[in-house]
Amino acid sequence: MGQGDPVVLIHGLGSKKESWENQYELSSNYRLIIPDLRGHGESQIYSNISISNFAIDILSLLASLNIKKAHFCGLSMGGLVVQEIYRQSKETVLSMVLSNTFSYVPTFLGQLTVMKGAKNLSATSKEEYTMYTAKKCLFQKEPKLIEAAKKMFNIKKDSYIPSSLSAVKSNYLPILPFIKIPTLIIGGKYDEVNPLISIYQTKWFMPKAKVVIFDNCGHLPILEKKEEYNQLLKQFFA
Repeated sequence: MGQGDPVVLIHGLGSKKESWENQYELSSNYRLIIPDLRGHGESQIYSNISISNFAIDILSLLASLNIKKAHFCGLSMGGLVVQEIYRQSKETVLSMVLSNTFSYVPTFLGQLTVMKGAKNLSATSKEEYTMYTAKKCLFQKEPKLIEAAKKMFNIKKDSYIPSSLSAVKSNYLPILPFIKIPTLIIGGKYDEVNPLISIYQTKWFMPKAKVVIFDNCGHLPILEKKEEYNQLLKQFFA
């Protein structure tokens, strides 16, 4: 939707393209391309799920639209996909926004997190796990915000676990010092999913990157700080 320089918005784990609804207003300045990742949202493809294939899918989508260069913004796991897109095709990337994401986690810690998530997912209903996820992603655990956060997820077991496993195996630290394009790193001060240590780890490897930390915010600044978030993106892409 919209006109102008292309901006690709990439959702996180267990989420869907509609999670970016609060950012649709950016279409007044930019052409927005917002896909469902493989196995997420309306996608019915559950084979070969990985961060690498998410990136290949999006690059193929851009090629089909005859888009040679774009700005990229990825939230949570979407931020890993943005880093992978740069690794695969840096000439396609005009700028990057890495929002509430990481570049590397120690293997044992990542696997432990996935195992815990898989256990919880198996032991609860989809509705219960979505509620748990929505609350965990928010700093302001107000009923209205929780309901809005729940609508941002469509958790599917067939894609959730392989996506999680691929995410925690990722390591983009080796490429970060060589990234020359404008990069914005966004974090939430009270993010329970992706703590600030991950934000500052990425920043340490990218000293020229700009960092913005939202106060009174968790893992979903696109909801909790939507006005400030949108203004920040407009300024950065400009």
